[in-house]
Amino acid sequence: MTPTCRDFVQAWMRWRGDAVAPRRGMIELGDIARHLHWLSVLEVRSADEMVFRLVGTAINNTRGRELTGTNLRDLSRPQDWPRRSAINVELARYPCGIAFKALFEYSIGPPVYSEYVCLPVFADADDAPTQLFTIRQPVEDVVLRLPQLDPVYNPVGDDNRFVDLGAGVPDPAMLPVPLDPLIL
Repeated sequence: MTPTCRDFVQAWMRWRGDAVAPRRGMIELGDIARHLHWLSVLEVRSADEMVFRLVGTAINNTRGRELTGTNLRDLSRPQDWPRRSAINVELARYPCGIAFKALFEYSIGPPVYSEYVCLPVFADADDAPTQLFTIRQPVEDVVLRLPQLDPVYNPVGDDNRFVDLGAGVPDPAMLPVPLDPLIL
């Protein structure tokens, strides 16, 4: 696990305390201040509406565009959306997390993997949507390779694994390749 992803998981574990997932008011972003440029917050409103409430500057810089306010469906190829939507709904419902890596092509040099860890955060009000906090870190420095060649679509990740937070996980068969879950 990359240092950024590891720091995020450790902070998230502190935020949740004895709960299965933290509430928004329990989040202390100062705990991961040095990594905020790689953080995104996706609000899961419905199976068709998943809106980025926050997208870190490094993510926007690699994409060459601002993603805050964008529906995840608009960043997904039509053939990828049904599975991506179903997985994110399940992450919010169980709750559970997901870890994966995605390969991105840049304007210079060979493609580079980014590692992702996505964990749920409950709203302070019970009737508000769950948010998915996701941290990303390329496994190599990509600053001199920017921007990504495809700023529109998110690739399907590799090595997708659900993360069991204590409430179970969905059927791994819904992942591109069914792999055993990780346990926090």
